[in-house]
Amino acid sequence: MAEMLFLGLTFLFVLLFYFAIGRNNGVLLINIVWSLIIGTVAVAGGFASYPQSFVLVLVATLVLYIFIFRKIGRQQPNVVLLLLIHVLRIAVELFLYEWYLDKMIPKLMTFRGLNFDIVMGLGALVFLIIYLLQKSIINSWVFVLWNYIGMLSLLIVLMIGVLSSPVPIQQFGFEQPNVAVLGFPYGLLPTIIVPTAIVSHLLLLRRYPSTDA
Repeated sequence: MAEMLFLGLTFLFVLLFYFAIGRNNGVLLINIVWSLIIGTVAVAGGFASYPQSFVLVLVATLVLYIFIFRKIGRQQPNVVLLLLIHVLRIAVELFLYEWYLDKMIPKLMTFRGLNFDIVMGLGALVFLIIYLLQKSIINSWVFVLWNYIGMLSLLIVLMIGVLSSPVPIQQFGFEQPNVAVLGFPYGLLPTIIVPTAIVSHLLLLRRYPSTDA
């Protein structure tokens, strides 16, 4: 049941991003193919057997999403949908906490540790409400700062996740390492959800005029 809910959450990230960037079919296809590749390897036990290979996958994900960001180009995004993507980060944090209780990740990766991403999700909800009433909020320094802090939060948790994994460079979580992302479907968190959120921040930082209906 939890796996299906997480798959549904990942699908929401992909779907909202698809509509937010103007129904770019090329980007959607890339996300689907990448998800299938990650899922297939995870189901086959590839990441669980060779955890170090997941580090290479993260590098490939970085390259892939740089390409996606450049492919989007200068087209105007839908601010409401991008903010909704960040609101979904609240749900992601609940999953992380459940994984911690199931001894699949260390406490450091949750809101009881060094993960403050749930605050970013709540901030997105506040900005969404304000934006619906006053669209100029996206040009404020507070909004810009929130975006930078949001990206930093994601990168910090991602780094903690890598350094808590059972790989040669592991530094944290020896008593309860990060093994959740080595299985299916949770491997889609750092390979689909996190990079989608980061690119969404970058698009919001462009501060385009609203294209919402």
